[in-house]
Amino acid sequence: MAHGHDIDRFNRWAATYDRHWMQRIVFNPIQRTVLQVAAEQVASPGAILDVGCGTGKLLKSARTRFPGARLVGVDAAEEMVKYAQASTPDRAIEFRQATAEDLPFPDASFELVFSTMTFHHWSNQARGSAEVARVLTPGGRWLLADFVASGFMRPVRAFLKIHQFPDRTHLQSMLAEARLKVVKEQRISRLGGQIAVVVIARA
Repeated sequence: MAHGHDIDRFNRWAATYDRHWMQRIVFNPIQRTVLQVAAEQVASPGAILDVGCGTGKLLKSARTRFPGARLVGVDAAEEMVKYAQASTPDRAIEFRQATAEDLPFPDASFELVFSTMTFHHWSNQARGSAEVARVLTPGGRWLLADFVASGFMRPVRAFLKIHQFPDRTHLQSMLAEARLKVVKEQRISRLGGQIAVVVIARA
């Protein structure tokens, strides 16, 4: 699950989260890129899971891009889930409180799994990766969007011991243990190239 202080912070943030300046500057370009890459990778997904869905903004956009898909979002923060449910009155999207490390779904349930700027909040990234691998269908794709250190940021990350943000080498090793592999990486240039959408498949 996410760290306890992170969950508390997101619970307090839920009501104003969608109006934060980071939505326009950071999250909107990331989410646009995620949906674009998702459509390129899996044209007609039957089901999509967003791990760390927050207020459900990405899934609401995915509903337009993938109108035939079952859409499911999970978040560790109860208030985020409540806000997402309240702002989707037609219940076209399913929102549940759950953590990445304990996904309440059967094996091979989703053709697409999203985790956008949430991976660094997971307290056990290896276990969460194994859970994503379990619920991902053969031929499915996990789109992990987060800070993936490159260039000058790699030694900075090491010096500051910011281990929650994935280094590419460490990430690949972790994914290999979960029988996953990176098949594509797309950097988001307007954010300094430090945020990447990493496309992951079952090995």
